[in-house]
Order: sequence, then C-alpha cells, then structure tokens
Amino acid sequence: MNRKQILIGTDTISGIAPEILKACLLASDEKTLPYGNDIFTKKCKNIISKIFEKQDLEIIPMMSGTASNSLAISSFLRSYGSVLCHSESHINKDEGGAPEFFSGGGKLEVISSNSGRLNSKDITDKLNELDFKGKQHSKISGISLTQLAENGTLYSQNEILAISKICKKNNFYLHMDGARFSNALVSQQSVSPAEATWKIGIDCLSLGATKNGAMAAEVIIFFNKNLALEAKKMIKQTGHIIPKTRFITAQLNAWFTDGLWLKLAQKANDNATYLRGELSKFEDFKILYPTQGNEVFIRINKKTYNKIIELNIIPNLWRKTSNDEIEVRFVTSFETKFSLIDEIMHRFKTCFDYKLDPII
Repeated sequence: MNRKQILIGTDTISGIAPEILKACLLASDEKTLPYGNDIFTKKCKNIISKIFEKQDLEIIPMMSGTASNSLAISSFLRSYGSVLCHSESHINKDEGGAPEFFSGGGKLEVISSNSGRLNSKDITDKLNELDFKGKQHSKISGISLTQLAENGTLYSQNEILAISKICKKNNFYLHMDGARFSNALVSQQSVSPAEATWKIGIDCLSLGATKNGAMAAEVIIFFNKNLALEAKKMIKQTGHIIPKTRFITAQLNAWFTDGLWLKLAQKANDNATYLRGELSKFEDFKILYPTQGNEVFIRINKKTYNKIIELNIIPNLWRKTSNDEIEVRFVTSFETKFSLIDEIMHRFKTCFDYKLDPII
C-alpha cells in the first residue's frame, strides 16, 4: 500500500501559526526605518522587558538559531579562550564550527554525562582537570547549556543555580541555548521567564521561535548589557545585520501576544505526552529519558528501524549505540494532531507486537 509520508523527527517541519503569518503581512504594509530602528523592534524590546521583568536588557533579533547561539557566545569567547558545554549540545555537534568561527578560533571544551545535561560536579571535575595541566590550556570564559537539553530533558532550577554559582566564582559568563525554551518553560508551570533565566544567573539567552510557530525568528536576549555591546561590534562582521528587521520582530511580537508562545509550546508538549503513551505499548520500542517537552526518544534494532521507514514514517535517526541498536527521536509540534499519532500507531500495529496488559 502506498502510504503518505509522515515526518515526525523534528518540529522545524511545522508551519507558521496564523497569528504570526498575519503579523508578517501587516509588517509588509508598514513603511518604517530599517536595520532595527523600526517600530516593531522597539516594541519587541518593550514586550521582552515586561515578560522577563527586566528593563535594562538588550536584544538582537536573528534569523537562525546557529547565528543566535554563535553571536551570543562570541560576545564573551575570544580566539584564545574556551567555553564549556555538553558533548551532545547543538553548538558542539550541529553548528558546523560556527561558534569557533564567530569567535575567531575559540574552543569548545566538552563534558559528557548520561543525563544529557551538565552538572556542577562534572564541571568542577573538568575545571580541576584543566587546572592540573597548568597554564597552557585555553582560558575558559563561560559555560553554555541547552534548555531543553538535546535529549529532551529539563534542567531544574537547582541544577542551573549550581552551575551559575560556579560561573560567578570563576568570573565565567553563562549562556543558554533556548531553541526549545518555551517548551521547557511550560513544563515547569510555576516558573516565570525571569526565574528561569537571569534570576538564576543566565547572562544571555538565545531564544528560538522558529520551532514553535514562527517562520524564521530568533532573538538573543542579553541580561548582561556589557555582552550586548560586544556582540553589536561583531554583528555586521559576521553578516547578520538584517535590513528588514521588522519582519523578524513582527513575528516575535505576535508570538508573545496573549501568551501565544506558551500556548503553542503546551500543545506540542501535550502531543509528545500522548505519543509517548502510545509508543510505550509496543514491545519493540524501549523508551529513553523522561518526556519533559516535545521529544520522545526510543532505542530499537536496525531491523525495526527499517520497518518504520518502510511504513513511510520518518523519525530522526539520532545515534548508533551498538552494531545492531540505534536511537531515534520523535518530535511533535503545535500542529501535530492526535489523529496523526493514531495513524502512526495504526501502521505500527501491522508490524510490531503490542505489550500485553497486566493481569489485575
């Protein structure tokens, strides 16, 4: 049977939320100054200041997550320096060396952990290891963490606070890659944007809207204004001055209005929770990691993976764990329908065994 392809491996396949699409059309009709001197960008800064409860912050609207992360990090990373990050982090594995390029040769010092997240003990051990080697290692200037982490798990407030204390003790800056920050925020419920960032020591946040309803909209939020001054020196050099900035900030303004950014993230998270529950019913799938956002990871053998592809269901091939086993990632978005998940499960039932319900 010729089944329609189902792409379920990334949230970047999602479309544009109607409210954001409408905002782009309205921005097209408005003639205003270019290069960030427009009314939309000024409004965006005011909105972000209110949401994050901080007036003395700076923003730089961006078009891609790679540029957002790399410019943010290069605001404190120099060619002779380094930044600590998790080995699975996007800046280490998926940015094509962009952070190093933006900083003129800065280095990423990676730390591995089974949790997929940095922790204060591993960071302290890494610092002690580097100090033991003497003065020839690159000068560490900061730490970058990803919220949600690359395996879809959530940094707790206490985890970030412990890392922040290390930064303050060592005069490091703390950057957060927030490509799925909105998903992380709604999963914490009672935590405010301010409490999730600068109030626990985050100096700059690369906040992404593209995965969560926007067409192409990212923004670096500098809670430390000194870093914003450094970044603005490099923004033209790195080719990321946007002439028609209003089309980026118009998207962001609509995204933030009436809490749309959180509503869309909640939908995506709810879809992932439903998907996880359905996937857990199959014997062939071993679910990995808590589902604390909109991602579900499973471990399967290659034969099972090939069957999934034959069913025209396309998750993200994540990593090889052994000669016969691999991990794959399923990602939901605000657009994912329960009916689509049901269709996936219907196809799976033709190939894979259901778990037996326990006898009560």
